[in-house]
Amino acid sequence: MISKNAVIHESVKIGKDVIIRDFAIINEGVIIESGVEIGENVIIRSNVHIGTNSYIGSFSILGEHSANYYSGSLNYVNALLTIGENAVIRSGTIIYNDSKIGCNFQTGHRVTIREKTIIGDNSSIGTLCDLQGRLEIGNFVRLHSNVHLGQLSNIKDFVWIYPFVVLTNDPYPPMNQLVGVTVNEYAQIATGSVIMPGVSIGKNALVGAQALVKKDVGEERVVVGVPAKDICSVRDLKNDKDEQIYPWKDYLKDFRGYPWQEK
Repeated sequence: MISKNAVIHESVKIGKDVIIRDFAIINEGVIIESGVEIGENVIIRSNVHIGTNSYIGSFSILGEHSANYYSGSLNYVNALLTIGENAVIRSGTIIYNDSKIGCNFQTGHRVTIREKTIIGDNSSIGTLCDLQGRLEIGNFVRLHSNVHLGQLSNIKDFVWIYPFVVLTNDPYPPMNQLVGVTVNEYAQIATGSVIMPGVSIGKNALVGAQALVKKDVGEERVVVGVPAKDICSVRDLKNDKDEQIYPWKDYLKDFRGYPWQEK
């Protein structure tokens, strides 16, 4: 079903069983695979490829122009944005051009993802997150709401980042000599933490709530406080049943469709 109130460029390629609702605007060079639903008032800029069975919520913008567009250059071309199959992109999300997003991707509402961002499969970005571009984000990454990722952040597979975390990138603002943060596999960064430029968070590490992390965190280490201090191994942490619960992958054997989920 394609609304007669939608504005669709003649070059757009549309697969089978696509739904395009009222007042959507779809520009040249867009490919919409089969089974996609596009909500009301969505804008899809040029050169966007949307994978099968994806949902694009109302008032979202895909393929937003980068800064060069506004310089008035006649040579500006919107770079390709690709979104894999089974995406759920909720209302008000803005994803810039020149990015690549994998399969089974989800956003909350009003997410911003700037250009030159690469996101793997099965990852989710929560409501009101601000991703500043030039990012690498792996598979099965979970960002909760209101997370800010500065440019050049590198988030590896299976990382969890909780609400109001900030990953910074400018050691001497406003010099703009950017150095990104690296968060390694299975690490968790708890609510309200700030990670300073160039810091590396080790595999399976745990950053406590509201920590200010100014130096690298080792593999499987727990850091807390302002500034953050190393207090123990994650293997020393136990729940109220006196069970060892970290590394969390080893404890959660049946969890949300992760690849190690027991059959």
